[in-house]
Order: sequence, then C-alpha cells, then structure tokens
Amino acid sequence: MEEVVSHTGGVLDGQTTYRLYLNCLNETDYLSSCSGDGGNPLIINSTEDWYNDAASTTWNAQGVNPAFLGFFPDLAFDSFLTIGAEDATTPAAQHPSTVWGDIDASTQFVGGPGSSVTVDDATGGAWYTPFPGAEAAGSHAAFAGPDLQILIMQITTAGELSGQAQLQVFMNADQDQEWRDLLAFDACGTAGCTDETACNYSIEATIDDDSCVYIADGECDCEGNVLDECGVCGGEGQDLDMDGICDDIDDCVGEYDLCGECNGANDCVGCMIAIACNYDPNATVNDLDLCEYDSCAGCTDADACNFDPDATFDDGTNCTYIADGECDCDGNVLDECGVCGGDGIADGACDCDGNVLDECGVCGGDGIADGACDCDGNVLDECGVCGGDG
Repeated sequence: MEEVVSHTGGVLDGQTTYRLYLNCLNETDYLSSCSGDGGNPLIINSTEDWYNDAASTTWNAQGVNPAFLGFFPDLAFDSFLTIGAEDATTPAAQHPSTVWGDIDASTQFVGGPGSSVTVDDATGGAWYTPFPGAEAAGSHAAFAGPDLQILIMQITTAGELSGQAQLQVFMNADQDQEWRDLLAFDACGTAGCTDETACNYSIEATIDDDSCVYIADGECDCEGNVLDECGVCGGEGQDLDMDGICDDIDDCVGEYDLCGECNGANDCVGCMIAIACNYDPNATVNDLDLCEYDSCAGCTDADACNFDPDATFDDGTNCTYIADGECDCDGNVLDECGVCGGDGIADGACDCDGNVLDECGVCGGDGIADGACDCDGNVLDECGVCGGDG
C-alpha cells in the first residue's frame, strides 16, 4: 500500500490518496484477476467513506481522463479498481471488466461516496483482464514491467484501509504457471513476503502476510528445476520431456494438465460462473478467460420494447422502454382522439366519432326540425314570417 498524497484544503481536506500494488518477481508476470467468494472473501474496508469524483462515470481508471483535470483537478484522486491501468490514457481494451454474483463491489466506486464492501457469496465476483498473449508483455498494463509492480486499486479516504483479495497471476506470461493466493493489505504498511530466503521475497514488504513461497521438496531452485542424474540443477540429463525431472523418477513423461492428468486435455476446465452464457456445470477447474457473456446477453424485462425471451444475462444496459410523450415502442403518440398512432379527427368531420356540422352549426346535430323554419324551432306565421306574430 503506497501513500500518494495527503490532502490539505479544498474538498479533499483531511483525506489521503492510497495506491495498492501487487509486487511481482518477473517483468512478464501477468495479473489476470482480483476476486472473492464464499471461500476466499474479497474485503475492502475503510473506517470512513472513500471519495468518488462526480466527473468520473465508471468504477475503473477509464473515468480519470487527463484532458479534464484542468477543469476537475480532484478527478486525479478518484477511487477506482484496476489491473495496471492508471487513467484513460491506457487503451480501453486494457481496462478490466467485471463479473459479480449477489454482491457487486464495483458499485462502491462510482456515483457518490463509497463504503466498505465484502464479497463472500457462493458465486463471488471479480475484476479481470483476459490474457493477451506473451507478445503483449511490453505494452499491456496488466504485466509487471520493469518496476515489477501492478496497480490494483486507488482509494482516497480519511479513514484507515484494510482488506484482502484473491489474486490470479500467470508467472512469466505463461498460463500454465498459474499462481493464486489470498493476500491481505492495510494502509499501515505493505503486505508481502519478508523472508529473504523465500522465492517471492519482497524488498518493499513491511508486513508478512504468510505468502512466502520456498523451493519445493525435490526441486533445486525457485524456477521448479530439479537435479538431473548428473547432479546439475535444471540439467538435461535423461529428461526426454524437458520437464526438469529425470525420466527414471518422472511420474509423468510429458506434463500434467490442470486436472492433474498426465498429458491430459484439460477436460475438467471450463467456465464455472453461473451467470455466464457458457457456464459448464461439469467443470471442476474454473477458467475466467473462457467465460463469455455476449451470446446470451439481452433484455430480460418483459415490459421493455426490446424484451428478448431467449436472453439469460441482463447487464442492465440492454433494455429500452417507451419514451416519455410516446405511447408505444414505434415512437407513436396519442392523437387528439386518444388513439395511439391515430390520424385524429377526419377531414370534414367535427369530432372523433365522424360526425359533421349540421345546418345549424351543431356537431352531429339533426339540423332544422321538420315544420320549423329556423334553428330556434320557430314556424312561419299566417303572414309567412318565420317566428312572426301573424
């Protein structure tokens, strides 16, 4: 946890802006996701609400546009979740997406002050960036880079911060070298491995979070190499499958898939997010990169104009409704007769029932009555005067 600036005066008086980084071992380490669920809760706690700038309309760093800082200088200290990206200058495709179950932590980073949130439901949730391939290591924000750090969140608050998140890292830009752990953090120091003898010792860490990783039994270095039959760490020896283990003691000449099967096809890997379009109930290893939410996305509100009975996932932005002042989904309005999309009173008619003016000017009237000589009901007297006295 790094203190960026302590604010004095103005709207942010008394608050401090913090940045939380993941310290990595290699420049090509890739942070794929930050998540939490019932087994490994995501917790972001502050003893005071945190600051979300009104000029930012999103939960991630895309809302921090340097072009607006001249008008809204406090926008630079907006609170956001991220994976590497610091502001809108990072290409949009590199900013993370989210998927949540019952508890959406991203709502606490947009639209007014944010407050402590814990994601501990069965489905859980995450913010994540799909792996772009090792060739993107020099240009994608989610790689550690020369400073061996990846930004996870920025929070501005007058309170004390603490929490934890489950992180998924692909070591050395290799998805087969996946590392996952639940890491704690607080504003009083930087959490990490403080044991200099560990493989993942962090010189920046001031708080030991029990995340230290050591050379595993049977291996001879932190890269997973073993002594070959010649006693050379990582030597080739009689290692036909090039896995660093001599073939005479190798349980699997080849490699294990994610399911633990030698030379298997990863048949147990799938999308285990229940709201995803391609949710696989038979999968036992979850791969967030496989999950997709587009093919089944649509409007699930039966009252909406574009209701899609086949849609199973509604992200809240798909539905459209009858606009104010209109009476149906085709943009029609009520005519003067109260008919939606109607033509109103017909030409020559005097009302919505199709009546016309009679000779007395009455809409739908019967005109001059039989025997009368005018519209007032008068008759001719014996002198032939209409309404006369004779």
